[in-house]
Amino acid sequence: MRLFCMLFVLFGVALHISAQEYLLGPGDVIEISVTDLEEINGKYRISNMGYVELPYLQSIQVQGLTISQLKKKLEADLRANYLNDPQVLIKLDEVRSNPISMIGAVQRPGILQNSIEVDLLQAISLVGGRTANSGNRALIIRKGASGETATLEINLDKLLSEGSPHLNIPLFAGDTVNIPPQKMINIYVTGEVNGPGELKLSDADKITLLRVISKAGGFTDYAKQKKVIVRRDSKGKQEEFVVDVKAIKAGKSQDFYLKANDVIIVP
Repeated sequence: MRLFCMLFVLFGVALHISAQEYLLGPGDVIEISVTDLEEINGKYRISNMGYVELPYLQSIQVQGLTISQLKKKLEADLRANYLNDPQVLIKLDEVRSNPISMIGAVQRPGILQNSIEVDLLQAISLVGGRTANSGNRALIIRKGASGETATLEINLDKLLSEGSPHLNIPLFAGDTVNIPPQKMINIYVTGEVNGPGELKLSDADKITLLRVISKAGGFTDYAKQKKVIVRRDSKGKQEEFVVDVKAIKAGKSQDFYLKANDVIIVP
Protein backbone atom coordinates (compact mmCIF):
# COMPACT_ATOMS: atom_id res chain seq x y z
CA MET A 1 0.00 0.00 0.00
CA ARG A 2 2.84 2.37 0.89
CA LEU A 3 4.54 1.67 -2.45
CA PHE A 4 1.29 2.36 -4.31
CA CYS A 5 0.85 5.68 -2.50
CA MET A 6 4.41 6.72 -3.39
CA LEU A 7 3.81 5.83 -7.04
CA PHE A 8 0.52 7.72 -7.01
CA VAL A 9 2.20 10.84 -5.60
CA LEU A 10 4.98 10.66 -8.18
CA PHE A 11 2.45 10.22 -10.97
CA GLY A 12 0.46 13.13 -9.59
CA VAL A 13 3.51 15.35 -10.01
CA ALA A 14 3.73 14.20 -13.62
CA LEU A 15 0.08 15.20 -14.09
CA HIS A 16 0.81 18.73 -12.92
CA ILE A 17 3.84 19.07 -15.18
CA SER A 18 1.97 17.77 -18.23
CA ALA A 19 -0.88 20.22 -17.75
CA GLN A 20 1.44 23.23 -17.55
CA GLU A 21 3.89 22.20 -20.24
CA TYR A 22 1.52 20.92 -22.91
CA LEU A 23 2.86 21.97 -26.30
CA LEU A 24 0.32 23.34 -28.76
CA GLY A 25 0.03 21.70 -32.14
CA PRO A 26 -2.02 21.55 -35.36
CA GLY A 27 -5.73 20.98 -34.82
CA ASP A 28 -5.79 22.29 -31.25
CA VAL A 29 -8.33 25.00 -30.50
CA ILE A 30 -7.42 27.89 -28.21
CA GLU A 31 -9.65 30.60 -26.80
CA ILE A 32 -8.07 34.06 -26.59
CA SER A 33 -9.38 37.04 -24.63
CA VAL A 34 -7.68 40.45 -24.67
CA THR A 35 -8.82 43.26 -22.38
CA ASP A 36 -9.59 46.47 -24.33
CA LEU A 37 -9.20 44.76 -27.72
CA GLU A 38 -12.37 42.72 -28.21
CA GLU A 39 -11.72 42.20 -31.93
CA ILE A 40 -9.20 39.51 -31.05
CA ASN A 41 -11.47 37.71 -28.61
CA GLY A 42 -12.61 34.29 -29.86
CA LYS A 43 -11.68 30.68 -30.54
CA TYR A 44 -8.95 29.79 -33.03
CA ARG A 45 -7.97 26.45 -34.50
CA ILE A 46 -4.26 25.99 -35.12
CA SER A 47 -3.57 25.31 -38.80
CA ASN A 48 -1.73 22.32 -40.21
CA MET A 49 1.33 24.55 -40.48
CA GLY A 50 1.10 25.53 -36.80
CA TYR A 51 -0.27 29.08 -37.20
CA VAL A 52 -3.34 31.03 -36.08
CA GLU A 53 -4.67 34.10 -37.88
CA LEU A 54 -5.46 36.96 -35.46
CA PRO A 55 -6.88 40.43 -36.13
CA TYR A 56 -4.16 43.09 -35.97
CA LEU A 57 -1.40 40.54 -35.36
CA GLN A 58 -2.01 38.54 -38.55
CA SER A 59 -0.36 35.11 -38.74
CA ILE A 60 1.21 33.91 -35.49
CA GLN A 61 3.34 30.76 -35.15
CA VAL A 62 2.06 28.88 -32.08
CA GLN A 63 3.08 25.27 -32.68
CA GLY A 64 5.51 24.05 -30.04
CA LEU A 65 4.61 26.79 -27.55
CA THR A 66 2.98 26.31 -24.16
CA ILE A 67 -0.03 28.39 -23.17
CA SER A 68 2.12 30.60 -20.94
CA GLN A 69 4.71 31.10 -23.70
CA LEU A 70 2.02 32.10 -26.19
CA LYS A 71 0.50 34.49 -23.64
CA LYS A 72 3.86 36.26 -23.21
CA LYS A 73 4.37 36.40 -26.99
CA LEU A 74 0.97 37.98 -27.65
CA GLU A 75 1.36 40.47 -24.82
CA ALA A 76 4.76 41.52 -26.17
CA ASP A 77 3.41 41.96 -29.72
CA LEU A 78 0.39 43.95 -28.50
CA ARG A 79 2.54 46.09 -26.22
CA ALA A 80 4.86 46.96 -29.10
CA ASN A 81 2.09 48.12 -31.40
CA TYR A 82 -1.34 48.60 -29.81
CA LEU A 83 -1.73 48.56 -26.01
CA ASN A 84 0.30 49.96 -23.12
CA ASP A 85 -0.51 47.17 -20.71
CA PRO A 86 -2.17 44.26 -22.57
CA GLN A 87 -3.93 41.62 -20.48
CA VAL A 88 -4.20 38.34 -22.38
CA LEU A 89 -6.05 35.21 -21.23
CA ILE A 90 -5.64 31.97 -23.21
CA LYS A 91 -7.45 28.69 -22.59
CA LEU A 92 -7.02 25.35 -24.33
CA ASP A 93 -10.47 24.51 -25.69
CA GLU A 94 -9.84 21.35 -27.74
CA VAL A 95 -6.92 18.95 -27.98
CA ARG A 96 -6.44 17.31 -31.36
CA SER A 97 -2.70 17.30 -31.90
CA ASN A 98 -1.97 14.97 -28.99
CA PRO A 99 -5.09 12.95 -28.11
CA ILE A 100 -5.69 10.31 -25.45
CA SER A 101 -5.35 6.77 -26.79
CA MET A 102 -7.64 4.01 -25.51
CA ILE A 103 -6.43 0.48 -26.24
CA GLY A 104 -7.03 -3.05 -25.04
CA ALA A 105 -10.28 -4.65 -23.92
CA VAL A 106 -12.67 -1.74 -24.54
CA GLN A 107 -15.68 -1.66 -26.85
CA ARG A 108 -14.31 0.99 -29.25
CA PRO A 109 -10.51 1.23 -29.06
CA GLY A 110 -9.19 4.43 -30.56
CA ILE A 111 -8.39 8.01 -29.70
CA LEU A 112 -10.26 10.66 -27.74
CA GLN A 113 -9.76 13.94 -29.54
CA ASN A 114 -11.67 16.56 -27.56
CA SER A 115 -10.30 15.55 -24.21
CA ILE A 116 -9.31 18.62 -22.21
CA GLU A 117 -10.71 17.61 -18.83
CA VAL A 118 -11.54 13.92 -18.65
CA ASP A 119 -10.97 11.38 -15.91
CA LEU A 120 -10.42 7.64 -16.19
CA LEU A 121 -14.08 6.65 -15.75
CA GLN A 122 -15.23 9.22 -18.30
CA ALA A 123 -12.65 8.01 -20.81
CA ILE A 124 -13.76 4.38 -20.40
CA SER A 125 -17.38 5.47 -20.84
CA LEU A 126 -16.57 7.46 -23.99
CA VAL A 127 -15.26 4.30 -25.70
CA GLY A 128 -18.34 2.27 -24.77
CA GLY A 129 -17.02 0.64 -21.60
CA ARG A 130 -15.03 -2.54 -21.15
CA THR A 131 -15.49 -5.77 -23.06
CA ALA A 132 -16.65 -8.98 -21.41
CA ASN A 133 -13.11 -10.38 -21.37
CA SER A 134 -11.43 -7.33 -19.86
CA GLY A 135 -9.16 -7.72 -16.88
CA ASN A 136 -9.41 -5.69 -13.70
CA ARG A 137 -6.42 -3.43 -14.42
CA ALA A 138 -6.02 -0.15 -16.26
CA LEU A 139 -2.51 0.94 -17.20
CA ILE A 140 -2.08 4.70 -17.69
CA ILE A 141 1.06 5.44 -19.66
CA ARG A 142 2.33 9.02 -19.70
CA LYS A 143 5.41 10.70 -21.15
CA GLY A 144 6.81 13.46 -18.97
CA ALA A 145 8.47 16.71 -20.01
CA SER A 146 11.89 15.04 -19.80
CA GLY A 147 10.83 12.37 -22.29
CA GLU A 148 10.71 9.58 -19.72
CA THR A 149 7.63 7.35 -19.62
CA ALA A 150 5.77 6.51 -16.40
CA THR A 151 3.08 3.87 -15.98
CA LEU A 152 0.47 3.76 -13.24
CA GLU A 153 -1.67 0.67 -12.64
CA ILE A 154 -5.25 1.21 -11.42
CA ASN A 155 -7.35 -1.60 -9.93
CA LEU A 156 -10.66 -1.26 -11.76
CA ASP A 157 -12.52 -3.51 -9.34
CA LYS A 158 -11.71 -1.13 -6.49
CA LEU A 159 -12.58 1.88 -8.62
CA LEU A 160 -15.88 0.54 -9.97
CA SER A 161 -17.13 -1.76 -7.21
CA GLU A 162 -15.82 -0.04 -4.10
CA GLY A 163 -16.04 3.49 -5.48
CA SER A 164 -12.54 4.57 -4.46
CA PRO A 165 -12.51 8.17 -5.79
CA HIS A 166 -8.74 8.67 -5.51
CA LEU A 167 -8.29 6.02 -8.21
CA ASN A 168 -10.35 7.98 -10.74
CA ILE A 169 -7.38 10.05 -11.85
CA PRO A 170 -7.55 12.87 -14.43
CA LEU A 171 -6.14 12.13 -17.87
CA PHE A 172 -4.17 14.49 -20.08
CA ALA A 173 -3.35 14.87 -23.74
CA GLY A 174 -0.88 12.28 -24.91
CA ASP A 175 -1.85 9.69 -22.31
CA THR A 176 -2.39 6.07 -23.32
CA VAL A 177 -4.88 3.98 -21.36
CA ASN A 178 -4.47 0.23 -21.78
CA ILE A 179 -7.01 -2.19 -20.29
CA PRO A 180 -5.45 -5.62 -20.87
CA PRO A 181 -7.80 -8.56 -21.44
CA GLN A 182 -7.90 -11.20 -18.75
CA LYS A 183 -5.86 -14.30 -19.38
CA MET A 184 -7.09 -17.81 -18.75
CA ILE A 185 -4.65 -20.14 -17.04
CA ASN A 186 -4.75 -23.90 -16.60
CA ILE A 187 -4.66 -25.72 -13.26
CA TYR A 188 -4.70 -29.53 -13.11
CA VAL A 189 -6.35 -31.43 -10.23
CA THR A 190 -5.99 -35.18 -9.70
CA GLY A 191 -6.68 -37.68 -6.94
CA GLU A 192 -9.35 -37.61 -4.27
CA VAL A 193 -11.61 -34.82 -5.51
CA ASN A 194 -15.10 -35.19 -6.88
CA GLY A 195 -14.32 -33.56 -10.22
CA PRO A 196 -10.69 -34.17 -11.21
CA GLY A 197 -9.34 -32.72 -14.43
CA GLU A 198 -8.18 -29.49 -16.02
CA LEU A 199 -9.56 -26.15 -14.78
CA LYS A 200 -9.40 -22.89 -16.73
CA LEU A 201 -9.39 -19.85 -14.46
CA SER A 202 -8.99 -16.12 -15.00
CA ASP A 203 -5.78 -14.51 -13.83
CA ALA A 204 -7.79 -11.40 -12.93
CA ASP A 205 -8.36 -12.94 -9.50
CA LYS A 206 -5.90 -14.47 -7.12
CA ILE A 207 -6.11 -18.24 -7.52
CA THR A 208 -5.83 -20.15 -4.27
CA LEU A 209 -5.75 -23.84 -3.41
CA LEU A 210 -9.07 -23.72 -1.55
CA ARG A 211 -10.76 -22.06 -4.49
CA VAL A 212 -9.45 -24.67 -6.93
CA ILE A 213 -10.45 -27.58 -4.68
CA SER A 214 -13.93 -26.10 -4.53
CA LYS A 215 -14.04 -25.74 -8.32
CA ALA A 216 -13.03 -29.39 -8.58
CA GLY A 217 -16.08 -30.44 -6.57
CA GLY A 218 -14.44 -30.65 -3.16
CA PHE A 219 -12.65 -33.50 -1.45
CA THR A 220 -13.90 -37.08 -1.42
CA ASP A 221 -14.41 -38.82 1.90
CA TYR A 222 -11.05 -40.55 1.47
CA ALA A 223 -8.93 -37.45 0.81
CA LYS A 224 -5.89 -36.84 3.01
CA GLN A 225 -6.41 -33.12 3.38
CA LYS A 226 -3.25 -32.59 5.43
CA LYS A 227 -0.98 -33.84 2.65
CA VAL A 228 -2.16 -32.16 -0.55
CA ILE A 229 0.71 -31.91 -3.04
CA VAL A 230 1.26 -28.99 -5.44
CA ARG A 231 3.75 -29.60 -8.24
CA ARG A 232 5.12 -26.64 -10.17
CA ASP A 233 7.49 -26.31 -13.12
CA SER A 234 9.79 -23.39 -12.32
CA LYS A 235 12.28 -22.55 -15.09
CA GLY A 236 12.74 -26.17 -16.02
CA LYS A 237 12.96 -27.37 -12.44
CA GLN A 238 10.08 -29.13 -10.71
CA GLU A 239 9.13 -27.87 -7.27
CA GLU A 240 6.86 -29.75 -4.88
CA PHE A 241 4.90 -28.31 -1.97
CA VAL A 242 2.98 -30.26 0.66
CA VAL A 243 0.04 -28.22 1.94
CA ASP A 244 -2.12 -28.83 5.01
CA VAL A 245 -5.54 -27.81 3.71
CA LYS A 246 -7.20 -28.66 7.02
CA ALA A 247 -5.06 -26.02 8.71
CA ILE A 248 -6.05 -23.50 6.04
CA LYS A 249 -9.75 -24.24 6.58
CA ALA A 250 -9.30 -23.83 10.33
CA GLY A 251 -7.65 -20.45 9.85
CA LYS A 252 -4.34 -21.67 11.22
CA SER A 253 -2.46 -21.25 7.93
CA GLN A 254 -2.73 -18.92 4.96
CA ASP A 255 -4.22 -20.20 1.76
CA PHE A 256 -1.73 -21.36 -0.87
CA TYR A 257 -1.54 -19.25 -4.05
CA LEU A 258 -1.33 -21.16 -7.33
CA LYS A 259 0.31 -20.36 -10.63
CA ALA A 260 -0.38 -21.33 -14.23
CA ASN A 261 0.04 -25.04 -14.98
CA ASP A 262 0.32 -26.09 -11.34
CA VAL A 263 -0.65 -29.71 -10.72
CA ILE A 264 -2.59 -30.51 -7.54
CA ILE A 265 -2.48 -34.09 -6.26
CA VAL A 266 -4.88 -35.05 -3.50
CA PRO A 267 -3.80 -38.38 -1.99
